[in-house]
Amino acid sequence: MKRRFLFPLTLFMLAVLAGCETPTPEEPEALPDKSPAEAVFLPEPRRLEPLSAPAVVTEGRAPAENYDLPSSITDPRYNPEGWIHGGVVGFLAEAPEADAAFYAVPYQANGESPALIRWGNSLAEFDWSFLTPRTILPRMKCFDVDGDREDELIVICYIGSGTGVSIEELHILEKGPDGTLTAYTFPTCLWQEQLPALFATAEPGGRAFAILGHELVELQDGNLDLDTASSGLIAGFSIEEWGGLRFQGAFCMSHKGSAAPCYVAETSAGILYRDGMFTLTQIHLS
Repeated sequence: MKRRFLFPLTLFMLAVLAGCETPTPEEPEALPDKSPAEAVFLPEPRRLEPLSAPAVVTEGRAPAENYDLPSSITDPRYNPEGWIHGGVVGFLAEAPEADAAFYAVPYQANGESPALIRWGNSLAEFDWSFLTPRTILPRMKCFDVDGDREDELIVICYIGSGTGVSIEELHILEKGPDGTLTAYTFPTCLWQEQLPALFATAEPGGRAFAILGHELVELQDGNLDLDTASSGLIAGFSIEEWGGLRFQGAFCMSHKGSAAPCYVAETSAGILYRDGMFTLTQIHLS
């Protein structure tokens, strides 16, 4: 879906009220002149407050077996194919700065493969999804996320792929005084429910817009059902060079008479984590 421009709602509304002349190519065209009774205005812009929700908390459990753990991700015996088909432990990711590694336990009789996380001398299993047919491996990093002067282990897993689907999951692990590992997982309600609740659409003068707070994107597809705005099935996470965390999502709608997703814009936000709570802040549409 092509996007033509992004600009503040307030400027657009002032242009409409002032009856401005034909703008430059970089600016949106003025809406057609209408009588006050026929005039159509965009929704009142609103300041976006941060969104917060508690993490999904999971206590790591002791490994089911005394596994022979590989010491390096470069060991050819422990590549993803060997783990999937050869019945060995897979070495999928590492954070050398924390002496931490992500292992995949051999597939069990029930078809499941728990994640096995080693952080120094601590070792724990978690029932995470972490592999799709695209074989995108997990990512790990260790730093002080919440400013408490204690490092946390950040793990990002790719859990969903397909047509119109690209989903990652964010886990933040904390180590207890006794060495136990606890995972705090970014809750799906933040990007599937709370963020889409801020989405809006408008169709003044026959022109359609996707709106988020003070930002909007004009939609070039005239066959979109403006009542179907959602976040779709796209969620990604990234680690900034300076140590922060970011979320990348989508503004999704469907065509009239169809349930297939149509992604019309991107969303992004900074992620704050403290005391088992995740917060989306500085939310943007582009």
